[in-house]
Amino acid sequence: MNEILSFRNFSLNLGEFALKNINFSLRKGEVLGIVGQSGSGKSLLSYTLLGFIKEYVEQKGEIFLYGEKLDFQNEKKMQFLRGRKIAYIFQEPLSALNPLQKIKIQIQESINIDKKLSYELLNKRTLELLEWVKLEEKELEKYPYELSGGQRQRVCIAIALAKNPEILIADEPTTALDPTTQEEIIKLLQQMQQKLNLSIIFISHNLGVISQISQNVLVLKSGEIIEQGNCREVFKNPKHPFSKELLATLKVVFKERGEYQEEILKAKDFSVSYVTQRSFLGRVQKEFMALKPLDFTLKEGESLGIIGESGSGKSSLANALVRLIEAKGELEILGEPFLELRGKALQKMRLNLQMILQDPNSSLNPKKTLYEIIVEGLKIHKIKENYLEVAKKALLEVGLNEEYLYRYPSELSGGERQRVSIARVLVLKPKILILDEPTSALDKFTQAQIIRLLLQLAKTHQLSYICISHDLNVIAQMCEKVIVLKRGEVVASGDTKEIFQEKNAYIQNLLEAFRFDRGL
Repeated sequence: MNEILSFRNFSLNLGEFALKNINFSLRKGEVLGIVGQSGSGKSLLSYTLLGFIKEYVEQKGEIFLYGEKLDFQNEKKMQFLRGRKIAYIFQEPLSALNPLQKIKIQIQESINIDKKLSYELLNKRTLELLEWVKLEEKELEKYPYELSGGQRQRVCIAIALAKNPEILIADEPTTALDPTTQEEIIKLLQQMQQKLNLSIIFISHNLGVISQISQNVLVLKSGEIIEQGNCREVFKNPKHPFSKELLATLKVVFKERGEYQEEILKAKDFSVSYVTQRSFLGRVQKEFMALKPLDFTLKEGESLGIIGESGSGKSSLANALVRLIEAKGELEILGEPFLELRGKALQKMRLNLQMILQDPNSSLNPKKTLYEIIVEGLKIHKIKENYLEVAKKALLEVGLNEEYLYRYPSELSGGERQRVSIARVLVLKPKILILDEPTSALDKFTQAQIIRLLLQLAKTHQLSYICISHDLNVIAQMCEKVIVLKRGEVVASGDTKEIFQEKNAYIQNLLEAFRFDRGL
């Protein structure tokens, strides 16, 4: 394999050194994994390579592409390289794609960037890319919001491959996907790599994904490469203490079952269906059963995990529990028939049942300070408190000091934003928290910190959790019992440890996706 990219003693100073003495090379057809916690410089490294970092104090060292030194001041040359030689797949496809344009337009814009192709050739290339990423032709006429997460990521891959690049940078491309979809995207990238002899830089905090797709790996910490080499060797015999610590975060520790008395939530024949067709007069003609009738209970201080692949009904269950969508059956909360409550009675009961969403970057208002975000719920419910003191106390409880009060979400890391999301609901003093993928967008270190925080808060406030996740390690650490969903139906339920040891093929496939050594 020939060397096509090399970093030689490269450092980047952004007020302080964000990248320090980076040395590595990438060969033709090689897949190089980059791992590290948030803020370690993983994404910064790729942005630098693409010439996106325009403002810096000092730059040292050199980057060579095909033996030629990259000149980041030559914007015309860098623009030519982007897409044609080096392409990028972003972490969140919904943010990367234009919500106002159909998929067809977005793919064809990338193909015909030079405006030289005829209509026939443009259509031919579009269909070829669609075939490569295994999408049907009918998806071309859809908007991004009409596609699933996996389909959107396939569109992003098609766009990245449009100009036949030689290097593909995949920045956390599977982070927000369920295990099954994650596996499909990894296989797709492997097929494209072999078909086109691509070199791939694969950035991820999921060591299972890295071990499956990469031949070699770099471990980054605070902008420095602390360990690099063959993926198998680094993961089997890590030398640096940080690498050992990184691997230790993956050890599954099951939560011990406590003594719980009072039942605070009871669901019976609880189901969700969506109307798919109505008559001319508005009568329902067809329905899709997203969640088939299920029964479960939750006691004070207890945690229940909900797992399953995309389309299994997890989100439908979460949204129905907080009455964002309509549900059928019975749902008792603190002895009250929650589905029958209206007006002030419903508003009062909702204080006891709060939800923490998957992506704090989207759920926190970017125009408001953290103080405004935290006290907003108190004001909506007209709860009279010393708002400033309540906000300070809530921040301290989630591990942030009062200096954060007047910052904006954009000034925080992913883990800090999730802490603010937790603080925002804590001030309402709920009994039950629904956690919708609370750690899916976080690296393993930050994930472990958030899990410890949630477990501590559960003890302090006698909180009960309903935790929805496709990461079974998170469920094992947080939940004593679990419900496994597949296509809207319960396939298993009971004690978490016992369920995870079952021979059920579906459960074992979900578990397999989170073994860090599955590719070794």
